[in-house]
Amino acid sequence: MVLILQRQSIQQFGALLLLIAEAVLLSIGEGSSKATSSGDLERILFYGIVPVSVASVLSGLASALCQWASQVKKHSSYLMTVEMSIVGSLCLLSSTFKSPPDGEAIKRHGFFYGWTPLTLIPVATNALGGILVGLITSLAGGVTKGFVIVSALPVTAMLQFLFEGKPPSTFSLMALPLVINSVSIYQKYPYRVKNKEA
Repeated sequence: MVLILQRQSIQQFGALLLLIAEAVLLSIGEGSSKATSSGDLERILFYGIVPVSVASVLSGLASALCQWASQVKKHSSYLMTVEMSIVGSLCLLSSTFKSPPDGEAIKRHGFFYGWTPLTLIPVATNALGGILVGLITSLAGGVTKGFVIVSALPVTAMLQFLFEGKPPSTFSLMALPLVINSVSIYQKYPYRVKNKEA
């Protein structure tokens, strides 16, 4: 199996499938705690799980392309972060101007209306996060980044239980052994080049 010029063993591919199963379990768990009727289930499927699945596939594709650009083409991860932030900002601004309440407020008062020095905290944190994601993708690869992101979900559920007293869902508890197994399998069985006998 080859993912963007990086060979994967059969066991690693199975670990990736376990990781996908864990992500699905966590998605279902979040949706099932809020669902009460079949209409809600349909709404969760078409406005929750399907769009998130499409976004995840596109994110994986973008991660693979970013990894290819940084590792194969030797494109700077800092420059790539700046390029992605410019494109993302343009997309965000164009959609914001089209939405009635926000677009009208920006046209009337200006873009920075209501900003305070504290507003810069999430902006700077988001920018730093983008740089770190770019570095992780270029150094460790998109697959490792995916493992880290999905592995953080059960950890977040446990921390939410510790600090807020909200118990994790049954699906989160079911997903925890999957993520532990998938990470250990992925690390334990790397792809090995088979020696050809002459």
